[in-house]
Amino acid sequence: MKERLTALTFLMVTIGALYAFDGLNSGAFSANSVTGFAVSEQRIAQQDVSCYDSDNRNYEAQGTTYASLFESTGEKPKSDVCEGSTLIEYFCAFNEPQVEFHECENGCYNGGCA
Repeated sequence: MKERLTALTFLMVTIGALYAFDGLNSGAFSANSVTGFAVSEQRIAQQDVSCYDSDNRNYEAQGTTYASLFESTGEKPKSDVCEGSTLIEYFCAFNEPQVEFHECENGCYNGGCA
């Protein structure tokens, strides 16, 4: 019985490790699922990615966040915008779209901090 329990425990730990490695490898625990600077909505759909931020949460560049959640609700991709000196930064965390309000010290222009 003890040998069977040990084997079962080993199997469960191995499966968990493989699952975690696959998640890390595919970007499940990163801010972005796809790396790169420019990607089209069509390419996103082909890669079956649930969330992508074109500027990788860079406060100094305007980016656009694409998410399958937006498609399912009929929303359009979200672009970073300025409200006065506050940057409204859209980004991905755990393959889900998020929003952050970031105060730009030197002002905000065209969706990025100066």
